Amino acid sequence: MLKTRFTSRLRNFSFSDSRLAAKRVMKRVKWPVTQNLTMLAVIIIACIIFVQFFVPDDLDPSARHALFILVLAAALWISEAVPPFAVSFIIIGLSVFFLESLAPLDISDDWEKYVNTWSSPVIWILLGGFMLAIGAQITKFDRKFSSLVIKRFGTDPYRLLLGIMLTTGVLSMFISNTATTAMMLTIIMPFAKQYGKDEPIVKAMLLGVAAAATLGGIGTVIGSSPNAIALGILQSAGYDFTFTDWMIPGVPTAISLILIAWLILKSLYKTKLKKLQLIEVEEAVPRDWADRNTTENRVIVVLTFLITVGLWMTSTLHQIPVAVVSLIPIIIFTAVGIVEAEEIKLIPWDTLILVAGGLTLGIAINDSGLAAYMVELLPVFENPLFIILVVAIVTSLASNVMSNTAAASILIPFGAILVPPEYVLLMVVTLGFAASTALLLPISTPPNALVFSTNYLKQADFRVPGLIITLISPFFILFVLWMVIHRPGL
Repeated sequence: MLKTRFTSRLRNFSFSDSRLAAKRVMKRVKWPVTQNLTMLAVIIIACIIFVQFFVPDDLDPSARHALFILVLAAALWISEAVPPFAVSFIIIGLSVFFLESLAPLDISDDWEKYVNTWSSPVIWILLGGFMLAIGAQITKFDRKFSSLVIKRFGTDPYRLLLGIMLTTGVLSMFISNTATTAMMLTIIMPFAKQYGKDEPIVKAMLLGVAAAATLGGIGTVIGSSPNAIALGILQSAGYDFTFTDWMIPGVPTAISLILIAWLILKSLYKTKLKKLQLIEVEEAVPRDWADRNTTENRVIVVLTFLITVGLWMTSTLHQIPVAVVSLIPIIIFTAVGIVEAEEIKLIPWDTLILVAGGLTLGIAINDSGLAAYMVELLPVFENPLFIILVVAIVTSLASNVMSNTAAASILIPFGAILVPPEYVLLMVVTLGFAASTALLLPISTPPNALVFSTNYLKQADFRVPGLIITLISPFFILFVLWMVIHRPGL
């Protein structure tokens, strides 16, 4: 029986998509508290000096304070002097107490909008998606679904690789990419142990799972945290962009990029095997989950999934708010006993906090006048598509070295002010997609970290496919979105 190595990892941080989750899989290095505090103090002082002495005097105080919050958040997210989710609390706190005035008791009259991002419909969509994922994991519906689909691709090595990647991609549209990767590893690791780390198709499968889990998140709003950031910014800007509106370009883009990744891996890793069969392994589950792993519960999970996603996709028809629809899996799974009280801790609260902080940062940038000021200050380029492409490339590269949620929180609001109003929708969605293309380093995403931790891959194995995807993706994403959603005069 396969060791419970990946099962335990899955349960410990199964639904978190932040870069912090990726680092948990890697070797832990102790960092003295004093060094952490020193870096934090240096960053704060440096940001104060920058805003005080290197920013034009004609910038309004409120916009100056918003710029300080933006620069500080970016520096903390990049350096990780404090946990990424803690930066969101700093953003919210500074926005409430210091955005309009440096006097700590001079709080903005409309301070509630800076903390109400925690109850944004986007947060509720993610929460509903996380609950669906927990139900699928506890009842092992995700495992049975993936095994059933993969069997349909036969025994040809590269067809089987394609089946594994497509299955991973589809699951990651609705389930955390971390949970999907951990679950898929329990399926392919027995095969990997049988053929060894020198077999090319083994490397291709591991890299394929990581790539598909990350790219698949592009497909839906709940598939990736940057998607939620983008949707929240669009909604705050007055755009009526729905769950279905995201899926129309998102699903074909995700599937196409997965196919491109499959072609890259197929060309890089040539195998002499003509036929292979994945070994069915009974996965160990926590004892308290075994009683809930029943056919009846799986039927409930499937029906709840269909109802919830169906109502999300048809919200424009029945006019039920998406936040209300998100309550369906929470109520049903807890009422019938599929999800018990202790499983609530499996929800990635750090990811939700990151998203809330990103939404608050966007509000602060706009309401303070910083966005309008930067629009006037920045040079005007004749071709908005060129601007979108450049920012998309920057977003993809930044997501490789920092949390993709943090990168989206900084770059999406910034990108939205660089283009004319009729291109804002195209810019925001493009950057949301581009933030889910980080495949260059083992630490770039939790899926990368998980497959790297198997010790069947070297760091160099990520470079070529990761670099190709990072360079190709922005061009492909912009092309698809231009053809699908762009409408002159929006």
